[in-house]
Amino acid sequence: MKTLKGILARRTRNSAIESRSYMPDHIRKLKSGLVLLLSRVESILDGTPFKIPISVVNAVVDLAQSVSDNSDDLRALLQEVSHQLEIVNSVLPDTSTSEGKDRILKFSEFLETELNAIEALTKRSSLKRILESEEDIKTIEAVMRRIDTRLRSFHLDITISIERKVDNSSIDAALRILYGASATDGTHDSAHSYTHPPCHPNTRMEILDRLSQWSQDSSSSQILWMHGPAGTGKSAIAQSFCEELQSRNCLAGSFFFKRGHPSREDSTKLWPTIAYQLALVSQSFKGALAMRLTADPALVDKSLSIQLQKLLIEPYNRPGDSLIIVIDGLDECEDESQQQELLRSIARSLPAQPLLRILVSSRPEAHIKDVFDGPVLQFCERLDVHGSFDDVSIYLMDEFKRISETHTAMAEISAAWPSDKQIQHILNKSSGHFIYAATVIRFVADQDFDPMKRLELVTQIHPEPQDDEHSSPFAALDELYHHILTMVPYRSQLSRVLAVIMAGLIDRLNVEDIGQLLGLKPTQVLLTLRRLHSLIKIEHNHVAKRRLGADFYILVYHASFLDFLRDSTRSRNFHFSAVDRQNLAIDLLKCWAEPDIRMGYLLVSSLLFIITTRLTQEMCSLLGSFRLEYALSGVFPANTDHVLTWLKMEEAPVDLFQTWEEICFAAKFNAECIRSVPSSLTDEVADSEMHTLDYIRSITSPELIRMMHMYRLFSLPFLEHGTAIECMDGARMVFKAYGLSGKDARTAICALRNEFGDSVPWRRLFRSISYPPRIRDLHPDPSLEIVVRWCLEELPRQRNVWILPAWSCVLRSCPPSPELLQTLRNSQAYLTAYISREMIFWDYGAPSENHHWHNILQWLQTFPDPPSDMIQYVRDQLPADSVEDELWMSWKEFTGW
Repeated sequence: MKTLKGILARRTRNSAIESRSYMPDHIRKLKSGLVLLLSRVESILDGTPFKIPISVVNAVVDLAQSVSDNSDDLRALLQEVSHQLEIVNSVLPDTSTSEGKDRILKFSEFLETELNAIEALTKRSSLKRILESEEDIKTIEAVMRRIDTRLRSFHLDITISIERKVDNSSIDAALRILYGASATDGTHDSAHSYTHPPCHPNTRMEILDRLSQWSQDSSSSQILWMHGPAGTGKSAIAQSFCEELQSRNCLAGSFFFKRGHPSREDSTKLWPTIAYQLALVSQSFKGALAMRLTADPALVDKSLSIQLQKLLIEPYNRPGDSLIIVIDGLDECEDESQQQELLRSIARSLPAQPLLRILVSSRPEAHIKDVFDGPVLQFCERLDVHGSFDDVSIYLMDEFKRISETHTAMAEISAAWPSDKQIQHILNKSSGHFIYAATVIRFVADQDFDPMKRLELVTQIHPEPQDDEHSSPFAALDELYHHILTMVPYRSQLSRVLAVIMAGLIDRLNVEDIGQLLGLKPTQVLLTLRRLHSLIKIEHNHVAKRRLGADFYILVYHASFLDFLRDSTRSRNFHFSAVDRQNLAIDLLKCWAEPDIRMGYLLVSSLLFIITTRLTQEMCSLLGSFRLEYALSGVFPANTDHVLTWLKMEEAPVDLFQTWEEICFAAKFNAECIRSVPSSLTDEVADSEMHTLDYIRSITSPELIRMMHMYRLFSLPFLEHGTAIECMDGARMVFKAYGLSGKDARTAICALRNEFGDSVPWRRLFRSISYPPRIRDLHPDPSLEIVVRWCLEELPRQRNVWILPAWSCVLRSCPPSPELLQTLRNSQAYLTAYISREMIFWDYGAPSENHHWHNILQWLQTFPDPPSDMIQYVRDQLPADSVEDELWMSWKEFTGW
């Protein structure tokens, strides 16, 4: 018996017959379409009992097309039709259904009739003459048309029969195979969907609108990655999106991964589950899929890539709008390599099936982000799910209202509940994420307990669980945090980095700083945090590209995560222990002793953390080498009494205690001078209320007077606003610019302590020394040039330097100086960058950066022989009509200089 493929091959070789004059165009077109149809039907019917009859039909068509105008070809057609008729009749007894037998019998009778007609032609005399006659050509054309029509009808009957056969028998077996390989409890509409409820009404509207637009825009990417940290409500959004798609008949299927679940964390369950759902909504897909599973039931055990190709991509062929597949919680799949392989297989296979689109939702874990950032998936669209205080507020208000109306314990409560303060407390703790708020609501709404008491427990700063009623309200949240933390392989490094976070140092430190503090490379810090992207955000500052880690800053997504780490009963082995605190305290003190002054300034505020630890001998040695300039930096802790109390309680050595008494007094001196600058703008003090000049000279030194002058001379007034940008470290400038030792500077400042004890009249003293008419009388030569030169020299030494707001006004007040001019030249490149960057920090309507350039220009023009190159450089920075004397005039009035 000849196969269909063999017949089609011979048809190709004999295709020249198509050009014969007796084969009209419409017949040729009909045959061409038939060839394509037969090829499609053969792929569908392969392995079915209908393969032989179709082969017979095609043999007839093939031979009919191959008939030439000679008697040999006509006799060959006659013999082949006779042979295939015998085959049709031979398979008739093996056909199992009466419907099939009847169909084949009728087709056999049709072939026999046409065979008789062809045989009659061969028996006529003068065959060549007859065939070439017009009448015989019409007879053959009629035979061909009848065969075509009958063939189409036969094909249609076969197709319908197969679909019926699949529906009635094979489909049950195929669906059973799929069902056994699926995790139907992971679908959006399963009985377990309560674990991922939809979005609360009137929340997440913007994100849902964005998803709806993507699903209906045929020009958008086939793949959309919805990502966000833990607790932002991604699963709720995915659930709501599934319900919307289902209402529009656009949902192909959904799968919600769940870590620790025996079936829902198994990646091999994904595609069988999706295919099972799609088979229930698409008859054509169900039939095609059933045939494949009947032929190879082991498809459900193949690799993810083969499953996707054979169970979805190939059998799906639905005309019209595309369908959406929703995959939520990919990061909760049991194997990271499987998560990556799943994404890669989607990227490879999906473009071949434009009628399917996929939403993938996950946390932004590093290994998942790597795939999306790679070449195979970089084309896909992304949707970042952020926290929303507004949405969480709506949720809290509605849920507390529900509890008030439905909880039995609230039936007789008439007072407004909860209070605005309690709502705000929960809202703040949530950081705009639903995970905390939902956990609190579940805890408070428990029908077995008093909601009011439970809410009070939640809002306590230090809850102390004692019994069932006081059980932890954060069990689910804690479980999530524990799992994320246990995934970090660098446990020793993790505890140290978490200690930095817990100590509240990340507001000031970048990744490079943290590495320097802990003795780690920036890459080690980044690797340690790599698996914590759902809890901790590594934010890149794109303003300037510097060394690795210098532009990366750490942000914690959830305030509740910090609470978790602080509570040993919740975080257990991840608790910020006393040992962790002690080790971090030593690391901080070591940084103060190192040459990198910048790190010391960044870390000086952590002193209040250090005093929560035990004082050791090593710490005493490090505290003894503490630099005074840190205490005069403006960021030293304001409440120094705590430091001295700690040293006394820890029985610090006497000399160390005395040293720190002086350090703390110097810090207080700095803070009081800073506080006095803006108040001196508006406070009127009579001359009679000031200390006399002779008294001031008797209790102070020239160094101390210079220090107090600098607070005013380097502050920038805004008289129309009644405020000032004050100098934060006037004492430090004098101390550094004049090259004083720490001990000498402490002696100068502590002279006030010797005079007044702990009751220094700070406001009166500051006013008495820095009152504008008195400045020149007390110190006619404040040596401003020395301090300005020091400020300019600081620019290339430090990153992110903040020299002083009024530095250009002070420069303009200096006499012309070749040394200062050379310092200005040397700092030119750094100065230009600084002036541009400084504008970021201006507030309350300050003028543009032009006032700095204007002041520099005015100072340059005071030289007997003005430096033309510098003047031209400065003019290039200034608009031609720029006049910037307003601040200069107000500064002169403010300082009296």
